[in-house]
Amino acid sequence: MDTISKLAKGKLSLFDHFWSNSNDNMFLASLDKDGDFVAEEMNPSQMKNLGQNEKIINKKLKEFLGEENACFLEEKYLKCLEENKPIIEEETVNINGEDRYYNTMIIPINDEDTHEKKVIGISREVTELKLTKQRLEELNKDLDALLIQKTEEIEGTNSKLKTLAFNDILTEVGNRRYLNDHANKAISLAHRYDSCLTCMVLDIDNLTHVNESCSHAFGDTIIKSFAELLKSSIRDSDILARYSGEEFILLLPMTSLEDAQILAKRLLNETRNMEFEYKNKKINITTSIGLSTIDNPQDNLDSLLTKTYDALSKAKEEGKDILVSYLDKNSYNIET
Repeated sequence: MDTISKLAKGKLSLFDHFWSNSNDNMFLASLDKDGDFVAEEMNPSQMKNLGQNEKIINKKLKEFLGEENACFLEEKYLKCLEENKPIIEEETVNINGEDRYYNTMIIPINDEDTHEKKVIGISREVTELKLTKQRLEELNKDLDALLIQKTEEIEGTNSKLKTLAFNDILTEVGNRRYLNDHANKAISLAHRYDSCLTCMVLDIDNLTHVNESCSHAFGDTIIKSFAELLKSSIRDSDILARYSGEEFILLLPMTSLEDAQILAKRLLNETRNMEFEYKNKKINITTSIGLSTIDNPQDNLDSLLTKTYDALSKAKEEGKDILVSYLDKNSYNIET
């Protein structure tokens, strides 16, 4: 046997081994005179995959794959033959009621001598890979949804924490931290644009006595009602905070001392008109108010509060239920 024959025989033997033992599905299909494709050859892996035996050899594809599956595949085979070049596609084939997925290379054979038209197919099943990918995609969707949910929960929690950090729980107005954060910005703007800013401190008179003679819960009711009065009396641009038990601070941007005095006197009167009842006993309250305004470029929150509390102390000394405006050191304006 010459060398060429030996090589040819060796190659055929190698191909036969590959054909018989490969896990890939391999087949040879030919186009018959009716325009249908016929299964000319199939390797064992393809036979097993189809659940068939040698009896399907030389049968039309539609006879054992069904009309729909056969038409789907034959369209690709015809395209391959027309273009006369290999094509690689992902295929979905329904076998025994179950979708199976394949990566398939189809190679055309156009025999010019015999005019036979055939295709060789090498198909690797990727069903498990495909299903795993789908499961991962679904899992990722679930994880994305969970991440969105948890993010919203965290944002909600952060929002609540921020509210707790900057708001007084009892009255739902700002607290000291809120005042410090907003007041410094308002004072800086007042200095920058040389505008008015007035500070008001309001202290509910004799609330300690109410707490002791009635109850702390009743005292809280008074504080909440007083806070509601203040909230309903101010602008959106004003800064209101509960500074201590019965003390509230109100910063009034773009407001002169004279305009703040008008508001303060109205609050004095409206507080006097507030009426509460405890164990069938009517209780009225009053408030003492201190006022001061920015009057030099060095004023900051601390200096402004110092002047305003100085005015409030003067109001307490003068008998409470009055308004005292700080004009200068040891100089005040007192109104009832």
